[in-house]
Amino acid sequence: MIETLLRHWGSLASRERRMVLGAFVVITIALLYLLAFEPAWKANRKLAAELPVLRAQAAQLGALASEARRLSAVPRASESAQALQAALSASTQAAGFGAALAELKRDGALFELRFAGVPHEAWLLWLDATLRQTRLRVLDLSIVRAGGPGVVDVKLVLESPARPGR
Repeated sequence: MIETLLRHWGSLASRERRMVLGAFVVITIALLYLLAFEPAWKANRKLAAELPVLRAQAAQLGALASEARRLSAVPRASESAQALQAALSASTQAAGFGAALAELKRDGALFELRFAGVPHEAWLLWLDATLRQTRLRVLDLSIVRAGGPGVVDVKLVLESPARPGR
């Protein structure tokens, strides 16, 4: 097949060869434009049109995230110190730490808890769930290894976040 093309190419006059080469160059440029340049150009124009909308959405998401962080730090209006203390007591009972809770005392917006001989992993899971539920913050924490493996004694001070307007 290639031999046939080369024979045919050799039989062409030089003017015809220039015309075939010119047509080949024009077709190559057209294909390059249609396959590479035009799709990239259209995609660029489309993205340029979408960019302001995406930036506005990103700004809105940032504002919503800031508001969510601000609101998550504020306790619900119905949460009094007594209600938080009752919630802490109930959550320790529900987690099975009732017997291990050596002390739960309140001083204003601070809650001090002392646990004796609790499984560390279970206690960490309880702490995570309690902080999410009550929106309290850890102010001070002391963990000391107790008797067996994975058993600890814990002293924990939690703080109720300040309410807006205080």
